[in-house]
Amino acid sequence: MTNFIPKKVLGKFMHVTNEPLKRQSGKSLVFFMGAGFCPFCAAERWAIVNALNNFGSWTGLVETASADHDEKYLNIPTFSFARANYESNYVEFVARETADRNFEPLQELGENDFEILDTFNPDQVIPFLLIDGQFMQVGSGYSPQILEGMEHAKVRTELSNPASLVAKAVKVEIDNITGLVCKSIGGKAGVCNSENIKSLVEKI
Repeated sequence: MTNFIPKKVLGKFMHVTNEPLKRQSGKSLVFFMGAGFCPFCAAERWAIVNALNNFGSWTGLVETASADHDEKYLNIPTFSFARANYESNYVEFVARETADRNFEPLQELGENDFEILDTFNPDQVIPFLLIDGQFMQVGSGYSPQILEGMEHAKVRTELSNPASLVAKAVKVEIDNITGLVCKSIGGKAGVCNSENIKSLVEKI
């Protein structure tokens, strides 16, 4: 990393380098680290799933909830990425779920994961989201509190109503992630041509 001065970009994301991080696929790498028990991870996954729907498709997403004890917010509806598969022409998605909702170890970190964490998140704080090696966020883009007491179906209903508090909060984060991915891939996906996303990309 050269003399790049990190700066805040969209939402809570920081622009931390100007050097894209690519793997063998040549696609833009989106790296997420979280854990099943973590309510902030639970909230962020809704935005990740919906944002990345703009660039590809999911299989194997499992509905679950965050821990029912010992966390600030409990039973936040979410998904697990542990067995999920994401296919895209633009994005390579890598997720590491380090524990399940019962605090039991789940996925082990590999050498490539530690390289990323040592550079961008040495304290291994979760949730951690890194887009293209340039844009990172530690923590969730919105509070899990707005999802407390909801089932997955209720969250989906709320997301489909643009006037709802849930939709407003989550959509901002969806758009931020979408905008950062569009910036990373040079605007090649169709969603990048929408006026809303173009205006966000111009701010980066």
